Amino acid sequence: SGSSAVVSRFLGTGYMWDNIRVIGGAYGGFCQFNPRDGVFSFLSYRDPNLAGSIDVYDGAADALLASAADMENDPDALKTAIIGAVADMDGALSPDQKGTAQFKRWLTRESPEQRQKYRDEVLNTTPADFKAFAERLKALKDPSSAVVSSKAAFEDAAKAGKEFTLKNVM
Repeated sequence: SGSSAVVSRFLGTGYMWDNIRVIGGAYGGFCQFNPRDGVFSFLSYRDPNLAGSIDVYDGAADALLASAADMENDPDALKTAIIGAVADMDGALSPDQKGTAQFKRWLTRESPEQRQKYRDEVLNTTPADFKAFAERLKALKDPSSAVVSSKAAFEDAAKAGKEFTLKNVM
């Protein structure tokens, strides 16, 4: 739903930025939600702190629950999150980007009514949507992880209690 886009953007530009990029030292850290297939992903790159980043991902649901509670008392914080998601939808596009967007809509048979429904969901996002998203994250039973990194980073993560199955590709 559109509310998932609001929550995902909020999480990526706040919690993820602060904890993965600023505190953890990664060159980038973000999350993304694909509304077409429902896949939600955490990502970081040039990340010197694999174990710490996994802990940040694991703490995202609790951070969202805290944010939902804060938004109950601070509607401006919710409005700011919604405005950010609207900006993602309505950003300026070059002619070639407009063509690509229209082509993708045509390929997926996305109608103006579907886009309006999605926009309405974004605009009507509530703190309860943040809480529901957090609860879905907490309910994940077997989330998958894929990491491309050095062997040393995996060894350091293992020392911190993070276990991975390694596959050498080079």
